Amino acid sequence: MKIAIVGAGLTGLSCALELKDYNPTIFECHDVGGLLSSHERKGYRIEKFYHHFFRWDHDLLNVIKRLGLSSKVVWKIAKTGFAIDGKIYPLNTPLEILRYPHLSLTDKIKLARFTLKSRKRDYTIEDDRGVVEGIREELGENLLQKFFMPLLKAKFGENYNRVSYAWLLARVAIRSNRKLSGEELGYLRGGFWQLVDRMAEGLNIVRKPVENIGYFSKKYHIHGTEFDAVVWTAPLPFLDSKIADRLNLPNIVYQSSICALVGCEKPLSDLYWINVDNAIFGAIIEHTNFMPLEDYGEHLIYLASYTTPNSELFRMSEKDLANLYLKDLERLGMRRRDVKWIKIFKAKYSAPIYEKGYLKKIVPYRTNLKGFYLAGMFSKPNYPERSMNGSIRAGIEVANALKEDFGLS
Repeated sequence: MKIAIVGAGLTGLSCALELKDYNPTIFECHDVGGLLSSHERKGYRIEKFYHHFFRWDHDLLNVIKRLGLSSKVVWKIAKTGFAIDGKIYPLNTPLEILRYPHLSLTDKIKLARFTLKSRKRDYTIEDDRGVVEGIREELGENLLQKFFMPLLKAKFGENYNRVSYAWLLARVAIRSNRKLSGEELGYLRGGFWQLVDRMAEGLNIVRKPVENIGYFSKKYHIHGTEFDAVVWTAPLPFLDSKIADRLNLPNIVYQSSICALVGCEKPLSDLYWINVDNAIFGAIIEHTNFMPLEDYGEHLIYLASYTTPNSELFRMSEKDLANLYLKDLERLGMRRRDVKWIKIFKAKYSAPIYEKGYLKKIVPYRTNLKGFYLAGMFSKPNYPERSMNGSIRAGIEVANALKEDFGLS
């Protein structure tokens, strides 16, 4: 039984671990780990894109335990806030939320009721309704503009208006189990490169792109080798058009990610996560307000933007992007002389846009081509929150589907 896996992100790696007895060949043309790959600095390694996990991420935690990394797991309450008009407001405790000046008490009560109600709602019936329309009708214009609109733009960039109301309801439901002091998040102290390296250990990873997949005589042909089955875990736009046409896939629209990683002499605040209104980036993630500064020797800050693959922003050079990011960071109080370095990372197809009707587009693992499987960001475990856990679960589930179809033990 010869199996090919395309993509060595978390889905591809977890699938390969489940199929390890059959020595699958994994094709990867970029960094192993995908969006979880790391940037190496003198004395440490840090993820190119910010990552954390939650208590309910059982598949991820099981893999961490299985690979002997449980002692590295750290849980902390992450302080969050909102930056508006150049000022940062902490929004963690009930008192801080009551003091927030940009929402009335009536709006804050509406928001609390909406959060509680969302846990019990059937979000699927709102899949064809737009998120802006849903918020406006249910919560009013002020909450839409003053609270939700910056969050939507931070998450989806210029594509926020395409998003389904179902996505918001589902996401609020899974993220509303907060403690009074804030939200508890987990991290692998020292970096997730340890997880990626352990997962990849002993796997047959071929560093080649897969641009063409032949299919004849009931076999798949990749780089001159025959395979009985293929598991595609890379973004769908990279899929060979001949295969894609035969699979009759839905039109899934992707967004792109741009993440600036900044090394600083001083922190910007004492918060971990700050949502930002009216800036080139929609969120500030101060990593060293979450993990100990001594692990790195310098303050580390992520500045995150979401856009589309063909946008002017995504096409900008690293130098021009760095200038834009630093200007907006200065507006929030960071002095340019306190910035030691800045590095820009891009992901052209980082995740689907959860647009209206998206629930009908979620791609199943099995396809109409025997032996060809699909799993990744577009799979059910990554809705409504794309995550490390969702990607690992998709890899496990697609491997189980393959084993069942081929009668493998």
